[in-house]
Amino acid sequence: MVGIAAAAHQGFSANLYTITSDMFPNRAVGSVTGIGGMAGAIGGMLMATIVGHLLALGFIQLLAPHLEPANFSLEKAA
Repeated sequence: MVGIAAAAHQGFSANLYTITSDMFPNRAVGSVTGIGGMAGAIGGMLMATIVGHLLALGFIQLLAPHLEPANFSLEKAA
């Protein structure tokens, strides 16, 4: 399964660079590829953060589905 995913990613990367060089002039290919790589890295960073928060929230909900505030009284119990 990992091998298939890696092969698919390699095919995607090869097509991405080829399409970029076909669509843009030679002097702009490096800039366009760099901007695309930067956008992908920022998107991956944001998605990793969002998924981490959602997983944490899901685990908290799974482990303690009925959270209630603690009821502490300052008066001594009789």
